[in-house]
Amino acid sequence: MHVRRAAALTASALTASALTASALATSVLTGLAAANAAPPGPRVEAPAPAPGTCWDYTYAQGSKSAYSGEPVDCAEPHTVETVATLDVPRDIAAKGPSSRDLVLWVDARCQPEVNRYAGVASPDIAAPGTRTWYFWYTPTGKQWKAGNHWVSCAAASVPSKERPNRPGELIPVTGSIAGAPTLSKPITFTTDYGTGTYTFRKPMTALANQPFPGNRLQNRAARFCEKELGHRKFFWYGPNETEWVAGYTAIRCYSLKKS
Repeated sequence: MHVRRAAALTASALTASALTASALATSVLTGLAAANAAPPGPRVEAPAPAPGTCWDYTYAQGSKSAYSGEPVDCAEPHTVETVATLDVPRDIAAKGPSSRDLVLWVDARCQPEVNRYAGVASPDIAAPGTRTWYFWYTPTGKQWKAGNHWVSCAAASVPSKERPNRPGELIPVTGSIAGAPTLSKPITFTTDYGTGTYTFRKPMTALANQPFPGNRLQNRAARFCEKELGHRKFFWYGPNETEWVAGYTAIRCYSLKKS
């Protein structure tokens, strides 16, 4: 019994030794193959289009999350113009290009960037006009994962008369909006409250991390619109709860008073 067990153990040890030798040989061969393989190429960057790049998009094309197709000369008919690139902070970028945190961050910045590019007065609170309706774009999901964390703000051209429930529409224009505020006209909206001119806009970022504020939002919106308009002939729109949860918190003031 003892002899047979010793023989069995010896055979087992020999098998283990053979496997170890085989694994070592495989490891050496793998190392040699890796050493002779071509080094990995540099990461391909996905830069944002430069300010002043124009695009001839339909509303559906312009509403996509990333740029597509080829730009056109701004002297030719176009509907969208790139105005600025924003580098996304690391903590927000880590949550991805579709996160609420990114929407909140962008919605507080892109409209002012478009307004500044166009030379609009009071850019931080001025409402968009016919040439300054803002769109925003990110790299593709794959490019974002590769470390390309930017947002591109763009100015879109829209009709001068809008209705809240009408599908979006872009209007072809020529020439750049850069430093040309007179090219952008006020937009009027016809609603149950009357026909009002969209005049001021303000994201309510101070309340953004709270549940949908309801009456508190209403009170703040009314105070803001009256203060900026300087009169009480106005109505305002704000986000519903679904929009609030998605990250869109801006209130919008519409003046009923003819200028």
